[in-house]
Amino acid sequence: MTSNEAYDMYKNVLISTTVDKMQIVSLLYEGALGFAKKAYKAMEEKNEEEKIDSLNRVSGILLALRDSLDDSADRETAEYLEALYNFLLNKTIEANKDDNFEEFGIVVRYLDKMTEIWNRDVMKKEE
Repeated sequence: MTSNEAYDMYKNVLISTTVDKMQIVSLLYEGALGFAKKAYKAMEEKNEEEKIDSLNRVSGILLALRDSLDDSADRETAEYLEALYNFLLNKTIEANKDDNFEEFGIVVRYLDKMTEIWNRDVMKKEE
């Protein structure tokens, strides 16, 4: 699956589903984190096919998150998140190009923290 296909799939889910949008964001964060961890492991193990597939999925989810931001609700927060998603996308692209799994660890750590914060503070999930 290419990043464009992944993006289209996630965008369609965001548009066509009746599930609460906050829950969808939670699922997207969890999905991005899961694929980021798979990509990191694949880089360590030099599994090129798994690495590329997982990085494409991470990219697709980050694009969906970025492109679904609503800056009419809170422009400052939307701009911050857009910059953060772009930073993570760039790190993901660099990791794919350079096979630098240590640098990609930044993406994994950010997604882990973002998922934790979203679930705890927005979704009010207990860990």
